Amino acid sequence: MKLIDLKISLKYLQPSIWRRIKVSSQLSLLDLHYVIQHAFGWTNSHLFIIKIGSMEFVNTSDWNEDDFNFQSAELSIIDDIIPKLLSKGSMFSYLYDIGDHWEHEILIESIDDSNKTIPGAVCVSGERACPPEDVGSVPGYYELIEALDDPTSEDFSEYLAWLGYVYDPEAFDLKSANLFIQDYFKSTQLSNETYWTKDLPFYNPRHDFISDWIDYISPELRQYAESLAFRRDVVTFLIYLKENKVKGTKATGNFPRKDIRAIWAGFVHHPPLDLKIGDRVYQLRTEDEVPELIFIHNFVNEAGLIIGGENMLWTVTQLGEKFLACKPEEQAWFLTKFWFYQFNWENCYQFTDAMLNENIYYFQQRLLEVLLKYPIGKPIEIERLIKEIDLILPGWIITSGYEEFASNKINHFLLRVVVEPFEKLGLFETCKVQSEFFEDFYKHTHIIMTAYGQSLLQYFK
Repeated sequence: MKLIDLKISLKYLQPSIWRRIKVSSQLSLLDLHYVIQHAFGWTNSHLFIIKIGSMEFVNTSDWNEDDFNFQSAELSIIDDIIPKLLSKGSMFSYLYDIGDHWEHEILIESIDDSNKTIPGAVCVSGERACPPEDVGSVPGYYELIEALDDPTSEDFSEYLAWLGYVYDPEAFDLKSANLFIQDYFKSTQLSNETYWTKDLPFYNPRHDFISDWIDYISPELRQYAESLAFRRDVVTFLIYLKENKVKGTKATGNFPRKDIRAIWAGFVHHPPLDLKIGDRVYQLRTEDEVPELIFIHNFVNEAGLIIGGENMLWTVTQLGEKFLACKPEEQAWFLTKFWFYQFNWENCYQFTDAMLNENIYYFQQRLLEVLLKYPIGKPIEIERLIKEIDLILPGWIITSGYEEFASNKINHFLLRVVVEPFEKLGLFETCKVQSEFFEDFYKHTHIIMTAYGQSLLQYFK
């Protein structure tokens, strides 16, 4: 194995924006793409092309019918290409975003044959922040910088509103870049057959933790976000994983029983985990018996806040660390934003007797049209909600089996996919009646729109 030192500079910009990285020759060119993305702070939102001599390499799965014009970056190993075709002092290029055309010039500074090893790649140094995504290439970037230099100008306010965060062109955080690179290589080590999510999202401050909602909410809503049990439980969950070595079980990647009990004890609401029937106590056996914990475990893994799996340590990612460093209202925004934009709601329903007959995004938008008409604080029957969804979106759900049980299946589907998650996120409160057969089971009868929920839902319609 060889270690290759690369200096990567964005062309046509002064002062220069650059990163110096050290990479293992065992990596693929697709790995190199991801390392560059994390080292610079891009968000992997666009296509790329790596050009070495007359050859062009891409992630062929992103190019659809045009992939035959290129070679596969995933199948191309650096050791088979760079040391054989290029030498110290040679250059090749990396193009990111075909529209904005961010061309990176890559200089090979050294090729080390000493068989030293590093865990994939490391960013050694760098200067200045990469341009914001979709800023409009080099001219747009210079216009942005000029506008941000004059806080009194109209352009300054417009760009600040568009960005959604304060952009510092001089900022570069070497530690943060390397933590994201490390997270990437942790994710690639996971088995392809793992049940758990291993593809980590790219961190984007404009969308993840900052919004107009946070800037304009009242002190009462900030307090509501801070007191939200689900948010507090997610924080408890992440802190426990930071402070303890928790290894997923060999079969499922779930938590061992001692960790389940310890995490559960820190949750806001934690009824007994062991079931007592008469004089007999049935002790907890697996995480699957704790739906609240399983929901959070899946949720934060899907969101990229933790990574792990079968027979592997569960660790908090760099994005998870940033989540913990945020204010409560920023954390609440992130959780709700992820729920609407990235989480597949249908994963909350584990049965096959009911399913959506619509695109999930389209269903969400029609659902919000119904919900935002409801007054704050007034109980609304769940049956009424179902009827009003039927009116605005006929045939939105398909049920199978006996027709006489269809209404029960629809009610159960909506409960799992909408009502219970919305209640966790603080968007609803609910009215429940106790089951006549089991004292620990309740039937949801009404939803109640909260002021907090209405203020948030406005941003997702």
